[in-house]
Amino acid sequence: MALVILSIAYAVTVAMLMLSMMQIAMLIKYGIVNLMYMRVHGNRVHERDKANTVPAHKLPFVSILIPIKNENIMTIERSLQAIASLNYPKELFEVLYISDDPEYYVNSLTKIIIPPMSRRLGINVKVLRRTVNKGYKGGALNYGIKHAKGDVIAVFDVDTIMPSDYLQKAVIALLNGYDAVTAVWRGYYTVDNSVSRLLKFMYDLYSDVFIRGRFLGNGFPIITSNNLVIWRKVLDLVNGFCECTGEDLNLTIKLRSRGGYRIGLIDSIVYSEVPQTYLAFKKQFSRWLFNGIWSLKHDLKLILTSREVTIWEKIDSILWMLQIPSTSFVPLSILITIVLSVIGVLIPPISITLLEILNTSISAILGIILLLFFKKMGYKTWDFLTNMAKAISLMILISFPMLVYSIESLITDEWEWIPTPKGPSPHHMRIGSFKDLVHELFAILILVIAMVVLILYKQLLTTIYVLSIMLIMMYSLRFTIPQKALVKQ
Repeated sequence: MALVILSIAYAVTVAMLMLSMMQIAMLIKYGIVNLMYMRVHGNRVHERDKANTVPAHKLPFVSILIPIKNENIMTIERSLQAIASLNYPKELFEVLYISDDPEYYVNSLTKIIIPPMSRRLGINVKVLRRTVNKGYKGGALNYGIKHAKGDVIAVFDVDTIMPSDYLQKAVIALLNGYDAVTAVWRGYYTVDNSVSRLLKFMYDLYSDVFIRGRFLGNGFPIITSNNLVIWRKVLDLVNGFCECTGEDLNLTIKLRSRGGYRIGLIDSIVYSEVPQTYLAFKKQFSRWLFNGIWSLKHDLKLILTSREVTIWEKIDSILWMLQIPSTSFVPLSILITIVLSVIGVLIPPISITLLEILNTSISAILGIILLLFFKKMGYKTWDFLTNMAKAISLMILISFPMLVYSIESLITDEWEWIPTPKGPSPHHMRIGSFKDLVHELFAILILVIAMVVLILYKQLLTTIYVLSIMLIMMYSLRFTIPQKALVKQ
């Protein structure tokens, strides 16, 4: 029995270490490419995509689609103001809000909010209400396309804030040969608290390295759901959006695998609101995890068999889909360490030890690259180090529910899709109930029991290791408690 346990533990450990090493090496590549580009061009993405002027009569009509559900009125007003600031000719675009909200809420928008604002801002705005709420966000977008007049479809989230030249640059990129374009996004917050500030730091890192680095490093070109501009005819050729939760990832896979359509990254940075609370972050993160596993189950064959996708893109796309499920490695590695200690194995085989040393070494290299990158973004060294420490502790806490969600996602294709709350709202700032934090609290209980067992087996070093993990998790639980916050108008 001990031999079987050892074999399984070593096999899982090697698989985790190899995948972790590949993901870290990928980030190092994209981080270096990003740094090199920023040294030459500053904070721009692609110099060749710099917008030039095009006569208005040559510009296509654009339909802007924005799905909404349970949104704060202030958020919708901010959305309209951001769109009205676009320097694209106002007579050449329309704005369609697709709502799954109750009739009374939609009526309030169409009668009280939208008409006066659209008249004052000089833009054409409509609100479409779906009576049958199915197909997640992709279903809402497909519904909006049926009512759209544009040759170009633009998709934004309701909290997306884009620069005034975004649409002009995106359309020009399409006219220059791209089939679809997106842009790097960074975070902003409407409620100033410790969670929102930390998540802004984490999301800025995520978008610049994972998204911009991929484009610059010729990786798998990821479309982000908070900003997309695409030719309608191209969207029709790939049968529109999938009616699944990960419609943006699925669309990227279809565009690259079916015809090798060109996806570009324009020279713009858009901003998206980060979650205000740990619970909102947990729901958003679990949704992203489910999207990755869903795509692995349903789209992997399409990618691997496509002649349009390069070998590197195939590898990179798989690493992308596994990026969030890989957080499950933390509780798995802790569990393996405890089990091995109980059966008397303290030192792993030399092969595993070497892999662990190699992972630690390249992680240190990645840390240095990220430090250099964030210093260019204006962070001080101490701010970077403290934020990274908080981010790591938060990810250790959330890794335990992610392990449970990973198992659930492998079993089922059904997932409760909950939009991330936007805008300042008091009921979003509540403390988590026991039900909301059951995975985290249960994990701490398991660690306490493991410590008792390890003490009985006189495994002092492993006991200290488990204690340190438990203390980190208990420290991170403070992120689940609302703190005094400043609402930003």
